[in-house]
Amino acid sequence: MNPPPAENSPRTALGRFFFARETPYGMALLRIVLPLAAGVPMTMRFPFVRELFTTDGSPVQLFEMFRQGSVLPVLTPAVAVPLYGIMLLCMLTSIVGFRTRTSLWVTTVLYLYFNALDGVGTLTKYSVIASHMLLLLSLSHAGSVWSVDAFLKKRSGDVNVLPPRFPVWPARLVQLLFAFIYFGASITKIQTAEFFSGEQMRYWMLSDWNYENPVGEIVAMSSPLLLISAYLSVIWEVLFAFLVWRPRGRIVMLGAGAMFHFMTWLTLGLYVFPAICLSGYLAFVSEQDILRLRRISVLRPIRAAIRLPALAVSRVADIFPQTVPAGVVWICLLAAAAIGATEAELQMDIYQSRSEAGLLKLMPIDRDIALTMLRDKTPVREHDKFFNFEIGTSTIGYQLSNRRTDYSVGDTMIAQCNLNPPHEDMWVECLLQDDEERTIEQFGQFVPRESLRANFFYTVDSKLVAGRYSMVLKSANQEIYRRHFSLSGNSTPQIFDVSTN
Repeated sequence: MNPPPAENSPRTALGRFFFARETPYGMALLRIVLPLAAGVPMTMRFPFVRELFTTDGSPVQLFEMFRQGSVLPVLTPAVAVPLYGIMLLCMLTSIVGFRTRTSLWVTTVLYLYFNALDGVGTLTKYSVIASHMLLLLSLSHAGSVWSVDAFLKKRSGDVNVLPPRFPVWPARLVQLLFAFIYFGASITKIQTAEFFSGEQMRYWMLSDWNYENPVGEIVAMSSPLLLISAYLSVIWEVLFAFLVWRPRGRIVMLGAGAMFHFMTWLTLGLYVFPAICLSGYLAFVSEQDILRLRRISVLRPIRAAIRLPALAVSRVADIFPQTVPAGVVWICLLAAAAIGATEAELQMDIYQSRSEAGLLKLMPIDRDIALTMLRDKTPVREHDKFFNFEIGTSTIGYQLSNRRTDYSVGDTMIAQCNLNPPHEDMWVECLLQDDEERTIEQFGQFVPRESLRANFFYTVDSKLVAGRYSMVLKSANQEIYRRHFSLSGNSTPQIFDVSTN
């Protein structure tokens, strides 16, 4: 017979970590916020259900992208549209906590199905994370507090004085999910040199691949800020899995994570991804956190406002007699959602199948446009191959960290050009010219296709006449950029001793 484990043994600590009994306040908060964050983009796709997820459209399954064929059945619009409406309704009933576990299971299955059916657009990083959290919510007792189910149970008299408590392992699995996500992301970034040079983030901030991000366009011009942010984000992602379990470490790690995701919204134009991740942070809320918040008198107005939805639910529930089973009401709501979604999709009629002119027809594309899309032979302008050209005196992480227009004897000038990917192997020249555009020195170097920058180093260690000069960047015998600067010091002639790197 094996002796019982010691009180401080790893087995006991691991058991407490996963199976300690708490009131699932954190999972209840996650149940309220996650379906809302995941449901907004799915609601926006509702007008295009026929095109994205049915036999009338052109769905590309996730399995097809991995050459596994059409594993999932593609349904007709008469079936897919009502199912889509049921999914949206179950997201809503999950938020209010009505038939919570069943609603979450229906939401999880249909959410996974529709995402996997459109592997090109609907399936994204945030939908994968949301799918995992929905599955874990389905296994939890997230509807035991702050829900219609809890109110109905209380109204029937089948409830204890103290809030119900359950093993905490579903919340722990959500927490571990984020620990692994961040740690895996850090490993990927560590192997990407362009991330630490700031080039990857710069091009993302300057693009509108997601949504408009005017703040990102401003931040992208600060190389030191990009470099510092890159290192801080990787350090935070590595430390997250090790410090988030500590009381003080949890505040720091979750606070840094909230700031990180807020900045991705502000500078990268990401909306849904930060909302999904921040909703997952609610799983870190413990029973003790809620008890501490209840003791803060300043939060009493907020708590009163939070009770308003519960009061509204109780008023609505009072309309129905207690003899009416909640399951019957829930099924009736599903039927109403299916019928309503079908009718709404027919009324939208985006293909105009019910219009007097008849069904929309595919129009032939212009031949010249089609040929341009298939084999565009228009050469890229030489100027478009370069992102910028700046001069300064110092670098951080191989990126120019300052910009200067005034120099004196003894300074080492760094002229740096950044290129846009992709580009071919190039010969790039840098010219030193006086104020009358007479070339004093001319230097060049090869920039291979895998490189996105070239640095020219000029050490002022001889004699040049003090005055105005220019650094000129040239490629393919064309002037790309010109940067003016002034040289102060002795009036005797000076000559630059130049080396390239």
